[in-house]
Amino acid sequence: MACVLVISSIAPASPAIPAGAIVTSASVSAAPAANSPTKQHQIKVLTAVLRKMKENYSKYRSITPGPQDIFDYQIGSLWKQGIDGSGTTVAVIEGWDDPGINKAVDAYDKKFGLPDPQIQTIFPSGDGKLPPKCPPGMVRLKSFGSCAGWRGELTLDVISAHLIAPYAKILISATPADSEITDDAASNVAPPEMMAALEYISSRHLANAISISDGNGEATYSHGQEEITAQDPGELSAAAAGIPVTVATGDCAVTQNLPVANGPCGDTLDTSTWDDSPWVTAVGGSVPDLNSSGRKVAPDRLWHPSSAGYSAVFPRPAYQDGVAYITHSPMRSLPDIIMDGQDGTSESAPLFAGVLALAAQLNHANVGPINPALYAILGPSGARDGIADVVKGNDSCSFCKPPVPGFSAARGFDVASGWGTVDASRFVPSLVAATRAEDQESFARHQALDELGQLTRSIQLSPADILAGHSAYLLDTGFLPGHPVGLYIDNHKVTTLTASTSGYVTYMIDPSKLKLAAGHHVLELKSMLITTIRTFTSG
Repeated sequence: MACVLVISSIAPASPAIPAGAIVTSASVSAAPAANSPTKQHQIKVLTAVLRKMKENYSKYRSITPGPQDIFDYQIGSLWKQGIDGSGTTVAVIEGWDDPGINKAVDAYDKKFGLPDPQIQTIFPSGDGKLPPKCPPGMVRLKSFGSCAGWRGELTLDVISAHLIAPYAKILISATPADSEITDDAASNVAPPEMMAALEYISSRHLANAISISDGNGEATYSHGQEEITAQDPGELSAAAAGIPVTVATGDCAVTQNLPVANGPCGDTLDTSTWDDSPWVTAVGGSVPDLNSSGRKVAPDRLWHPSSAGYSAVFPRPAYQDGVAYITHSPMRSLPDIIMDGQDGTSESAPLFAGVLALAAQLNHANVGPINPALYAILGPSGARDGIADVVKGNDSCSFCKPPVPGFSAARGFDVASGWGTVDASRFVPSLVAATRAEDQESFARHQALDELGQLTRSIQLSPADILAGHSAYLLDTGFLPGHPVGLYIDNHKVTTLTASTSGYVTYMIDPSKLKLAAGHHVLELKSMLITTIRTFTSG
């Protein structure tokens, strides 16, 4: 990965971890930074925010994200204990930058008296800076997935996470498409560069929670499953680092997004790609039900366009086996949980990332990946552990022609709403307790690290011991179709290969032509998302 241009110089969320170490947690700073407000001052500020929100609720109730979310999720009781995101970082991964983000957040904060957050922007793809112009593939998307569209998305993501965890730092990753090649339309809506950014942030422990707002459908990738699974190293890197990743399920009900200009929703069953990964928490949309004074009067209902369904690529993960009698599917179902989606599930995912930042602060360490604890402990415990059931609403596609039937919310776990939404005042400490007591997240992190390690050791070489005057056939798979793969031997570049439409590369290694000395050598294949490695000998 090339260098990264940092807009503001802010220390990372956690210290560096020695190479080769198993990441069981990334620490959260317990001590305030120099010149930062005291905990008592922060409690005083946020108590005043709560009072202002309450006294003016009738004026603010239509603002989303806004006071209705604070009251619906019982965030105030955590703020009053000093659990406000201090010492944590929430990363939001975006397709473009917005130089006016600080001004937009400041205007939002002034409404309620919220503190302005530290905001840092990085460009972890290409040459480490934003292209001078929007890439042509993104321009062709017009309002859907364009650079201009991402600016509005970025503001919503930042404000949503900041509202819940107002003293958390916000890290913006501006990661546009086509930094390597001009890719297919699906990869301009959901750039693989975003998964590379996820790897970058995770490997450097720059965040304690990460949110991605993208709902590009699985069926839209021109190279099919190979193009999707080639991006697995992104989610695996985050899981191995213990960083929970929240991904929006999409806003097309039981259908899903199509990467075409001004046509975000299709009319056939599909689910979005990155939230289908078993290593992320898929977040759908709900609608809070509060009265004119901000008091919760009924359980939240499902936000109708919120997407739900089954992946066609990823099989049911082990943690969902306990709900298989409900899903009736051998495949991964989503969402796992839902949050306010009145501005789309692009609001839901960063809201929940904010909740996870509060949990990281309380835990003094990362809490992810959270799905094992969610399915084994918190979900089945229900209200006792802060799960607020959602029992009304469905995701049938009423705007499709003809209409496409979907799933309905029901008591307990259901495909439409997952486990429901949260009462954060209970959910946050319960998640921390589950993370500490059950070792489920630690096991998941080791499992992710092991799977990532297997991917890096996938090179097949026949024979591995190359006799003098002979050559060996190289084969490796799992690369982005059509993308470049650099072949290196002993840190010297030999050539650049191009991955096939199925994501594999081949090459004949002839030690005599390459002028390799007899003995051991290290072979590497370097791509945007993964570097694979193995050793061989030449005679």
